[in-house]
Amino acid sequence: MMRPVHAKSPFWVRNPDSLGNHVPTDLVDAAERIWERARLVVIRYLADDTEAAEILERAVDAASRAQNGNGAISHIDAYLLKSIARESIRRSRTRPALISIPDADLERLASSPHDDRERQLDDHKLMMLLRASLDSKGREMLEYRLLEFDWNAIASAVGYKSAHSAEVQFRKKLDQALARMEIHHGVKVNRPMKRGANA
Repeated sequence: MMRPVHAKSPFWVRNPDSLGNHVPTDLVDAAERIWERARLVVIRYLADDTEAAEILERAVDAASRAQNGNGAISHIDAYLLKSIARESIRRSRTRPALISIPDADLERLASSPHDDRERQLDDHKLMMLLRASLDSKGREMLEYRLLEFDWNAIASAVGYKSAHSAEVQFRKKLDQALARMEIHHGVKVNRPMKRGANA
């Protein structure tokens, strides 16, 4: 039977899940906690939140099945948000892109359509090279940062003791990846300034 998490909840959690197992209350609580962030993730990839509730419901169902099959999931919030991001990306690839352009930007875009497209392609290629140049933990941390997780959440998700150590390790991994890009691909990227560096 499906029921809302609470009376004003915008989403429903099927309990039992699709395999007939009871959905653990920690999953339901996590779904309620991350609802606003989940909406923003869906908006990021699909441009609106009309499918956010359905995507969250499916993520909770999948997490319930995984918990019942493999044991407890550590970092449930991060697990659900990552599942939501993956499903949103998958859905975004199956539909044509709709772009709303403000009138003020139309004239600017009309004057140089190729330059902007080339810049977007260059940015996309650089991001692909960066991901390929990072190790697996660095890629995971990059994905969390792109989803706008704070350093405390990232530290917890990937196993660092503090937000500071996670940030320091990510910056080291980023520096190493940028150096690899320069050596192997001849790509020179301005490295982000370190904290405390003078402008």
